[in-house]
Amino acid sequence: MKPLLLDVKSLLRDSIHVKEIHAAQLDEEFHFHNACEIALILKSSGKRIIGDNIEDFTEGDLTLMGPNLPHVTYTNNIDSPNVHALVVYFHPDWLTESHLNSVDFVRLRELFEDINRGIKILGNTKKKVTRSLLRLKDSKGLQRIITILEILELISKSNEYVCLASKGYANSFTHNDVRRMDKVYKYVMEHFSEEIMLEDIASIANLTPTAFCKFFKTKTNNTFSNFVNEVRIAFACKLLCEDNLSISQICFNCGFNNLTSFNKNFKQHTKMVPSVYRANINRKYF
Repeated sequence: MKPLLLDVKSLLRDSIHVKEIHAAQLDEEFHFHNACEIALILKSSGKRIIGDNIEDFTEGDLTLMGPNLPHVTYTNNIDSPNVHALVVYFHPDWLTESHLNSVDFVRLRELFEDINRGIKILGNTKKKVTRSLLRLKDSKGLQRIITILEILELISKSNEYVCLASKGYANSFTHNDVRRMDKVYKYVMEHFSEEIMLEDIASIANLTPTAFCKFFKTKTNNTFSNFVNEVRIAFACKLLCEDNLSISQICFNCGFNNLTSFNKNFKQHTKMVPSVYRANINRKYF
């Protein structure tokens, strides 16, 4: 089995490694590594987990992560059967401590603190960074370093990004923990529309139900039941945006067994009820 703590540094030449992905799906495991990572999704959709954050992603999704931040991406093969992505790994060892501690690098130092939680880049900044990344894959040597520095400066001077993992999130995973969580996450992503029994998921993690609940809460700062509901609500939001299904149909398609529970959880996670969410989406796009 390939290691889930990936030694990306062994792949790097001149501190930067660019990987362009053309595939039927992303076949990755929950993992972390010792390099910074920029990930641009050019074609595909699905869900991604970064630290303790879970979100849907679509084409154009652009994230920047610091080292040792656990993450995984699950593609939606039904809606988006082919994947095109650009991933850049880099060690910013061209920036010394004296650089980052100087007054001229305050914004950049703040950015490096934020990327330890992972960030999603938005708006006009995302467009500019995307153009730079597309140039980066065809560049060599020093030009690659210059382009990465330009990207970092552009993001650091922008307010068009949001942090993903919760404030204070710290990676406490061992290799065995990561393998265990990979099995759990994959099972949930494949079965969230069904009833998930605690005994079954605990068995997959090779733990007792009590030990599993404690393990999951310790590692994610979240309860397992709340995590499953987050996955279901994220899928519900997607259906509310894209499909003409009734709210009742969406409720059951997402794995909830009654409307009361669905409405309660939806409001808890989005701060609005499903009908208002759908109305707001319609006003925004139509």
